[in-house]
Amino acid sequence: MSDLQLFNTLTGKKETFLPRQGKTVHMYACGPTVYDMSHLGHARTFIVWDVVQRYLRYSGYDVVYVRNITDVDDKIINRAKEKDVQPDKVAREFIYHFWNDMHRLNIEAPDFEPRCTEYIALMIDFIEALIQKGHAYASEGDVYFKVESFKDYGKLGKKTVEDLLVGAREQTRSQEELKERKQSPVDFALWKGADKSEPGWQSPWGYGRPGWHLECSTMIKEVLGETIDIHAGGEDLVFPHHENEIAQSNCLHGAPLARYWLHNGFVKVNAEKMSKSLGNFSTIDGLLGTFSADTIRLFVLQTHYRHPIDFSIDSLKSAATAMGRLLRAARFAEDTDSHKNGNEIGNVQDDVTEALHKEFIEAMNNDFNTAQAVSALFSFADKIFNLKGDEKKQQEYARVLKSHAMVLGLTLEDNRQQLDSDTSAQLVELLLNLRDRARQNKDYQASDFIRDQLADRGISVMDSKEGATWEKA
Repeated sequence: MSDLQLFNTLTGKKETFLPRQGKTVHMYACGPTVYDMSHLGHARTFIVWDVVQRYLRYSGYDVVYVRNITDVDDKIINRAKEKDVQPDKVAREFIYHFWNDMHRLNIEAPDFEPRCTEYIALMIDFIEALIQKGHAYASEGDVYFKVESFKDYGKLGKKTVEDLLVGAREQTRSQEELKERKQSPVDFALWKGADKSEPGWQSPWGYGRPGWHLECSTMIKEVLGETIDIHAGGEDLVFPHHENEIAQSNCLHGAPLARYWLHNGFVKVNAEKMSKSLGNFSTIDGLLGTFSADTIRLFVLQTHYRHPIDFSIDSLKSAATAMGRLLRAARFAEDTDSHKNGNEIGNVQDDVTEALHKEFIEAMNNDFNTAQAVSALFSFADKIFNLKGDEKKQQEYARVLKSHAMVLGLTLEDNRQQLDSDTSAQLVELLLNLRDRARQNKDYQASDFIRDQLADRGISVMDSKEGATWEKA
């Protein structure tokens, strides 16, 4: 079978994956800025990198996967002002929501999840070292990276330094206000002075907080080392965020920050990127109220990670219908836990299962082509349906299907007949309405039957002049 090939944004081509240290892989993905609920765009990003780390482990690599959390930021501060609470409360609230969303999407927790606020002292050390090396300078309480000191600046994003002015992240102060502080308008902030009324820390340059680009470079250095194997994130982070990470880390260490740079495409709504600023986003929490985690994962994975996805509710409904085919095929699996081990391909190995395995591996080795891998699962599901009369082989093939699906984080657990608490409560209310109608029609036998059936299921019915109510016994 072919070697694993990755498309490296830095070189603009596919390359054979060769980790720095044998079978050990150090991987870092940029995590969320926690100021609001996560949306489908975030779901795509973190599902993609979840599958990447799953497949690397499945392929025999010892993966150390890090995903950070930005828990201090202008957006968090602004949201705190809107809610009239402290910024750290906003961060804690949306960290919880983020974790809950990730768990419900069957996204595995990273090996390490550093938070910005835990690394402030180390960020200050990082900045001081850059100043000593002549790559940064202090100015009126701020510190800026001297872009002209790094000759390869712009290589990742295939841009000139002037593009920084267009691609820069939102700042509290405008470029016009900053021009007197900067030696060059393209220099970016490593440290931003702040008013004492805002969250901040004391530093050699005064009270303030670190620039956004600095946190990932610092965390990578401290948790994984100076050079890692894979750095991943959304394509919107290529420039200036990852470009700036490369500049500051390379200038400090004299070594590459990462060997392979991977970036996923946008989720688009009416040809526009799904984003909070545009207000065109669907939250993960909201979508999970209607669609299963498997359906959302299938919707994401049926498109190659570097390509954009066009989102609509109809497209998710189509994914749900398609998922039904896989679920029906997986039903043939016997009650066993063997499929949960991603390295198991079931108890049967014949030409059909080996063909699936080969097609699946070749798809994933081709820059994690989950679209082709998913297609292979559907073709194999059809073969299961065609094994009518051979129940034993259907059972074995279904376990093979589930083991490969699990590499993609698809559980293939059929929960379509399981009801959430809101729906269950509505059904109880419906039964009480039917019981009330039976009582009005003096059909006491039917009325008592409904009450007794509910009681057998742990639901007590209480009658009053205002009508019947219920509670769990």
